[in-house]
Amino acid sequence: MSQTDSPNSLKSRIKKLNEKTVPADGACVLYVMGRDQRVGYNHTLLAAQKHALAAKLPLGVAFCLLPQTGFRAREHYEFMLRGLKLIEADLAKMSIPFILLVGDTVERLQSASTHFKPAAVYFDFSPLVGSRKRQNEVARRLDCPCYVVDTHNIMPVWVASSKQEVGARTLRPKIRHHLPTYLAAPEPIKKHPHTWPKRWFTLHDIQTNIRSSVDVQKSNGQTELQNKWPSGEKTANASLNDFIENRLKGYSTNRNDPAGDNLSRLSPYLHFGQLSSLEVVLAVYEAVRADSSLQADADSLIEEMVVRKELSDNFCYYNSNYKSLDGAPQWAIKSLKKHEDDPREFIYTLKELELAKTHDPAWNAAQLQMVKSGKMHGYMRMYWAKKVLEWTENPKQALEYLLYLNDFYSIDGGDPNGYVGILWSIAGLHDRPWVERSIFGQIRYMNYNGLKRKFKIDAYEREWLGLPGI
Repeated sequence: MSQTDSPNSLKSRIKKLNEKTVPADGACVLYVMGRDQRVGYNHTLLAAQKHALAAKLPLGVAFCLLPQTGFRAREHYEFMLRGLKLIEADLAKMSIPFILLVGDTVERLQSASTHFKPAAVYFDFSPLVGSRKRQNEVARRLDCPCYVVDTHNIMPVWVASSKQEVGARTLRPKIRHHLPTYLAAPEPIKKHPHTWPKRWFTLHDIQTNIRSSVDVQKSNGQTELQNKWPSGEKTANASLNDFIENRLKGYSTNRNDPAGDNLSRLSPYLHFGQLSSLEVVLAVYEAVRADSSLQADADSLIEEMVVRKELSDNFCYYNSNYKSLDGAPQWAIKSLKKHEDDPREFIYTLKELELAKTHDPAWNAAQLQMVKSGKMHGYMRMYWAKKVLEWTENPKQALEYLLYLNDFYSIDGGDPNGYVGILWSIAGLHDRPWVERSIFGQIRYMNYNGLKRKFKIDAYEREWLGLPGI
């Protein structure tokens, strides 16, 4: 395994979005940062810099702040902006300006292009429909080549598979086949030698516009989010080191216990791209080389962070129905339809669910964990979603409620992992038919007694419901 990424593996991460040629008056190369908000381990930034160096042009990094993104809360915007301020400072040390554009992505980039006259534009890859639509429209409007680079996945989604995979069992061997090629760190970003000839906008120049954009967002009440999840690339790397030193050992056997403290705590940083999953995997492999007893724990992490995480991107890339029951497999759609009118013992409104006012203490604890901390234990997320299917009038309503609750309260909401996780829980995505039962049909079932058998669920309930200990 090489220490740095090969030119071919970097090239395979890049797709051209249009057939435009470099304009004669091209004055810079522009990287439009999106899903991957970091300087290190960033193949998009690296590809853009290589292009700029070859053309002897300045390099700039732009970020387009959308006034509204789905159900994302004010606190999530603030988390992101704290990280972007740190990126601005890091880029300045390398003579690369940071340009923050507020408003409609297509309109703002078209306007910025008139001002900056880019010779080429590079985008971060996202499998989500909105991002891809905006990038393609920018590529159509601009008079320069536009590229998208997959630096979020360890291997590019189009390399891992050319189609929507049935599940982990079909993607896993493909991942393993390609993995050795991509397990290498990208070259570090250099101080850029070509100076920017024109004035650029910084976060500080348009602070008023930022504040107004954030203030229009609805607050989810997570006032302690900054203390719980401090933002930024350096903090993300410190969290990775903390995980390897203190929680990697035993991860394979303990990570599913909601009452334990054995998770990686890295998902917010992975979601906002403040941390690269490639960097995580390489650090974990380094830990295994120093201590072979960590191999099973490393294998468990690889399954979650590579196979399952990249399976989510695979689904969202090849199937645009990731927010719809239409994205479910046909056997599941048919089974849910058959049981849609089955009587429900309990039906809760969205507000009752939001306030954790159900009869189930474990479900209430899971909902409150997400509301209070911005995250929910991974195992409890499956139970949480399945119960909403059981307690709403129909599967469509359950999906609508889950999308809102997850994206509004979870700091890593609005993510392929979340969309795929919900469809797995309530609509059989990447799963198989199980024993048929009321309401669920052939969808895999979970119940409270199962939690009690597997875990000390009462300890989890006491922690998040604020109950006294025994």
